Amino acid sequence: MIQRIDAWTQFKLRCRLAREIFAFWSLSLRHNASIATDRSLNKTQNTLLREAHVIEKGLSLRHPRRGFGQGKILALLRNIDRYLATYPEADKDFILYPLSVVGSYIAHSTKTGSFNADIATHFKQLVARIDADFSAIQSGVKEVTRDQLHANCNSGFESLLFSRHSIRYFAAATPARDLIQKALRLAQQTPSACNRQGWRTHVFHGESCNRMAIWHGGASGFEDEVRCCILVTGDMNAFLLHEIHQVYIDGGMYAMNLVNALHSTGLGTIPLSCGFFHDKLSALKTVFDIPSNEVPILIVGVGYLEDRFRVAVSARKPIHVTNTYH
Repeated sequence: MIQRIDAWTQFKLRCRLAREIFAFWSLSLRHNASIATDRSLNKTQNTLLREAHVIEKGLSLRHPRRGFGQGKILALLRNIDRYLATYPEADKDFILYPLSVVGSYIAHSTKTGSFNADIATHFKQLVARIDADFSAIQSGVKEVTRDQLHANCNSGFESLLFSRHSIRYFAAATPARDLIQKALRLAQQTPSACNRQGWRTHVFHGESCNRMAIWHGGASGFEDEVRCCILVTGDMNAFLLHEIHQVYIDGGMYAMNLVNALHSTGLGTIPLSCGFFHDKLSALKTVFDIPSNEVPILIVGVGYLEDRFRVAVSARKPIHVTNTYH
C-alpha cells in the first residue's frame, strides 16, 4: 500500500524541487552555448560544428534550393575568422572540417550555377591563412544505395551503427505497420531506471504526420517527404524528486534504440530533436492531444528508402577528443 504524505512533507519536497530547478538554472546561465559564446573555446567550437552541419543538411535534400544558404555560409566564414583571431593557439585541425564543408558547398554551387564570388574569396583567404591539407577530410554529402544499406543494417552491431544515416527524402509508400511494430518491440528492450519504462510513443501517418513535421520546423524543405512520424515522449509521472532529468535520460536512450531498431528493419529515419521553448511545446497538447505529463524527447521521421540517395557526411570527432581515462 502506498503511504500518503502529509502536508508538511509535501511542502518540504516542493522546496527541494525548487532548489534543484534553481541549481540547473544556475548551471545553464554559466554553460549554455547561447550565452557568452565567444568567451568559451568549447562553446565556439560546438557552434561552428552546428553551423557547418546546417549546410550539410541542406545539401542532403532531394532538390536543394538553388543558391540556398549563402547568408549562412558567409556567417560561418566570419565566425571561423573570429575563431582564428580569438583562439590563435587552438588546435587548427578542428577548423578543417567546417572549412571543408564550405568547400563542398562551393563545389555544389559551382555545379548548379549559383556560384558566389564573396564566399569563394573569403574561403580561399582562410585556407591560405591556416595553410592546411584538406585532402583527407570528408564533408558535405555522399551517395548511398538502398542495397548497400540493406546489406549492412542487420548483419551485426558494428555494421548497424556505421550504416545508419539521417535520411531527408524517401520513397512514396507509407511504411508498413508490421515494420513499425517490430521496431517498437525491439526498442522496448531499452534499460530504464528501476525498469519503469517511462517512455511513450505516438505514431502519426498522412496529414497528421505532415502537420507534425511542419510544427517541428527541423524538416523545413522536406516536410512532404516524411511518410510516418513517431513522437517519443517521457512520462514525468514515472520519476521522483531527485530524478528531474531522468525522464530525458531514459527517453533519450529509448529514442536512440528506436532509431536503430527502425534502421535494422531496412527503413530510413530522420531524428528531429525537440529542444524548444515551452510556448512552442504547449502546442503538443492543444494541437496533437499529447498529455501534459509527457515531455517530448524526439520525433523520428520514417520512410522507405529510394534506390539511391544522398546523406550528410556528418564526420565524427575522434574519441581522444570526447573521452578521458581516469
